Amino acid sequence: MMHDLAAAIRMAGLLFFAAIATVSALVEAGDPPHPVVKVVDGGESRRKPEEVLTTVLGPGINQPDPYPGYGGFVGWVSPIRLRNGDWVLGFSAGYWHASAPTPLRFSPGTIAEYQKMGLPMDITAPTGGVAMLMRSTDEGRTWSRPQVMLDTADDDRHPAFVELHGPDGMLICSVFTYPGAESADYVKDPKLAHRTAIIRSFDYGRTWDKEIIRLPSPFVSDETNGPMVLLRDGSILLTVSGTPQGGGPAQAGFFNSQDRGATWQLLSTVKADHNLDEANATQLPDGRLVMMARSEGDISWSSDEGRSWTAPATFGMRLYAPSLYALRDGTLVSLHGSYTRGGLRIIFSTDGGQTWIAPAKDHGFLVDNCYGYAKAFELPDGTLLIADQWTGGHTTADARNMSLRLLRVRIRSDHSGIDLLPASSP
Repeated sequence: MMHDLAAAIRMAGLLFFAAIATVSALVEAGDPPHPVVKVVDGGESRRKPEEVLTTVLGPGINQPDPYPGYGGFVGWVSPIRLRNGDWVLGFSAGYWHASAPTPLRFSPGTIAEYQKMGLPMDITAPTGGVAMLMRSTDEGRTWSRPQVMLDTADDDRHPAFVELHGPDGMLICSVFTYPGAESADYVKDPKLAHRTAIIRSFDYGRTWDKEIIRLPSPFVSDETNGPMVLLRDGSILLTVSGTPQGGGPAQAGFFNSQDRGATWQLLSTVKADHNLDEANATQLPDGRLVMMARSEGDISWSSDEGRSWTAPATFGMRLYAPSLYALRDGTLVSLHGSYTRGGLRIIFSTDGGQTWIAPAKDHGFLVDNCYGYAKAFELPDGTLLIADQWTGGHTTADARNMSLRLLRVRIRSDHSGIDLLPASSP
């Protein structure tokens, strides 16, 4: 089985990117030296993932109510801890790795290719995949039934959250909506392009506005895996990926909202001579922004709130689905999947991403022997609560037996490695 379907999907034009208009990124003067890896011995957790993992949704466990198009796939998960103490878990539910609405729009050749990968053909899914959420009010010990958060005419993928300050319980969710079309088709018809969508809640995510907010994107198609970041000034940073006009390598794009997600402004784009897919950025304690992207692990920094960026630099790790977290103690964490060793892994930095601590030059500390797509949030005790998915749902059997799991990771105080812990404290 292919470890990661995205490369095949790209070649067939299933998920990522079309010809688009572009905004050129500025490169800051005095670019920093290339990031490096500091190898430490004995840093892997003494506990194994299977000793601490908790399944919160899977076969026979808290399944969504049946709906046309649900075939057991749950994935692209992202958690958040709200200031009222609730834990919210967003995810996509559908029938396959990419749950496009039926009837499928792909050419016969593309459909045949996807069938070989495991696309089930006995599914009727008028609106494709659905964005859902679950809630825990007891720190992950029990969870509510899955509820629908967004169900457009397209596959609604990768829900991720940010909570705003204020008394109204405002929660913003980013999703990208995927109609399922050949790249040539959505160049001709923008309605067939996948696009980032923003929805808002004013009651801690219990109900959601019907209005879908779109970005002023320079891209014909764009996507985001989240998470968004609440910046120090109260505005929101959102990172997407897209392809420049006329084709070429995927670029990262950065947007900001200063009116609680109602409108968004394009800050800049960053490009390289290779793809910058699944880009994600966060804010460092010194106020700078830092970005990381698939698949070469490119890192870039901004000292002017995202208007310009240093030239993307690699550091020897090939990775996918990176998400960045600046912990309260100043540690920068990258949670990602590994092309080299597989599974979900973590590396961390004490100098804003210039030096990364890892067990080897080419891979990070093992978190879980899973597909490698996951997101996290920091708990009050300084540990990271991580939500991941078991497989990518490529084969029909895998898609029908997907599960979402939780565990915690503690970065050791001396930064010598990690410890794996159960998701919920006793």
